[in-house]
Amino acid sequence: MTPYTIIESFELHEGQLDNWKELSKHIDTDIAKAEGFISRDSGIDTDGRVYCIVKWESKEHQEKFMKNLMSQEGADEMMKHFGSIANMETETRKEVSIFL
Repeated sequence: MTPYTIIESFELHEGQLDNWKELSKHIDTDIAKAEGFISRDSGIDTDGRVYCIVKWESKEHQEKFMKNLMSQEGADEMMKHFGSIANMETETRKEVSIFL
């Protein structure tokens, strides 16, 4: 399988930095249990834009994780909560397959 990385960025809604930091800790805890997960790094630049880099053993592992996540009870509420913190209108996402 080919290692797979997602690089995602977005702005936060006004005043949501502390809420993002708390949510990010929960994301780290939950995603660490996923099969095929390698690592997740998250940071904020000087303009307040969040960057998340998530590495998986394969694209299939990432897709399976997302399918399971979205099928969980309460997934809609979880996404609403995420959207109340992260301004998804500003989201950019790059998917990178590592072949070297």
